[in-house]
Amino acid sequence: MMNSEQATFPQLSKNHLAELKKLHQKKFRHLEGRTLAEGMNLIEQLHANGINPLQLITDQPEMVQKLFRTYRCEVLLAKPHEIGQLAETETPQPLIGVYFIPEHVIKQYDTALYLDGIRDPGNLGTVFRTASAFGIDAIFLSADCCEVWSPKVIRASLGSVFWLPSITADSAWLKEQKAEKAGLVMDGSILLKDFVPDKTLPLILVIGSEGSGISTEIAELLTVTLSIPISDRMESLNASVAAAIAMYETCVRKSG
Repeated sequence: MMNSEQATFPQLSKNHLAELKKLHQKKFRHLEGRTLAEGMNLIEQLHANGINPLQLITDQPEMVQKLFRTYRCEVLLAKPHEIGQLAETETPQPLIGVYFIPEHVIKQYDTALYLDGIRDPGNLGTVFRTASAFGIDAIFLSADCCEVWSPKVIRASLGSVFWLPSITADSAWLKEQKAEKAGLVMDGSILLKDFVPDKTLPLILVIGSEGSGISTEIAELLTVTLSIPISDRMESLNASVAAAIAMYETCVRKSG
């Protein structure tokens, strides 16, 4: 086993750098079952929730021993330009983590989201982060949502994609669910503020994309439609903002 002194010396090799750079591509993330996370804040948040890295890469020699003692994983020392090649931010942070992609299984839920066609990584990550904050049990995604394990989604979610279970689910799956299926639309039958969830059933809150809303196929399966009144000066709300409002309102009522 590697001790803390040995953790000071390993260097990131060119071959390993090349392998890690492949994880910028979706197909290699799924082939390898691994992804990248960037920055101390994100890596600390993951650690606080019991998600530990397979490997850490830093260009700060003084950090190596502390990182090894904290995370008990292999720590590799890289050059600044190598960190830049692994990072996806404009100003790279000096710490990259390599993580296994978990395989989530969702057997039951009380309050869940169904995301229909959310294609922006920032929006998707923000929805995960907010859902974790409000105690949502699970997230189901249509096949045309953007990939959950993109480093951009992971960063926007503050790592919550790792511990908040999510799976891809189609309209046939949604149809079979014995749950209240409440969709957020522009002209809903009930104002969100007046909606009282059925406490005898699980609740699936359905959120569509900002541009297209909920698809016709999914809309036909809704048991109730909800709307958030907004000023005539704006056409719509950002999808993640609308989702946050809806999660807060419905979760408070369902738990109350």
